[in-house]
Amino acid sequence: MKWIKDRMITYQLDKALKNKKKTEVAFPINPRRVAILASNKEEFLESKEMLRKIWGFNIRIIGGYFSEENTDAEAICPIYFSIWGLPTDYFNEFMEEKLDFILVPTLHLSPYLRYLLLANKSRFKMGFFSKENSPILDFMIKTEGENLKPNLEKLMAYFKKIKETC
Repeated sequence: MKWIKDRMITYQLDKALKNKKKTEVAFPINPRRVAILASNKEEFLESKEMLRKIWGFNIRIIGGYFSEENTDAEAICPIYFSIWGLPTDYFNEFMEEKLDFILVPTLHLSPYLRYLLLANKSRFKMGFFSKENSPILDFMIKTEGENLKPNLEKLMAYFKKIKETC
């Protein structure tokens, strides 16, 4: 069953990438609602901590990380997708909420998370540059080294500079 879901999510992702419409990117001035899509729990928690350090509890953070099993509330796993590779009602909040931006703190997202990222209507998506992220993200920087924290700090520093100039 999982094999079929994996095939179908890849099909849905390819279809969504081909049908992706050009949208106007809107740079968030005063972010209040943010999502994080990460490859694992550590990346998710480190990114969440970074955002809390910058904006405190004045910002609402949703999203999660990919996990093969449903381990906690922030785990996004294949059981929340239909056999056809489409997100179920579990993702209604994520899909419908007007987010100021989505942060992707990883170079390689699972096809499930990539599909969610494409399907979300957020007008600003940022993260790190990789071949698979480039058609999806609006603002990317190149990572330096393996440590996530300095790369996130650099990304957020550039984000602040651009925000101040706009």
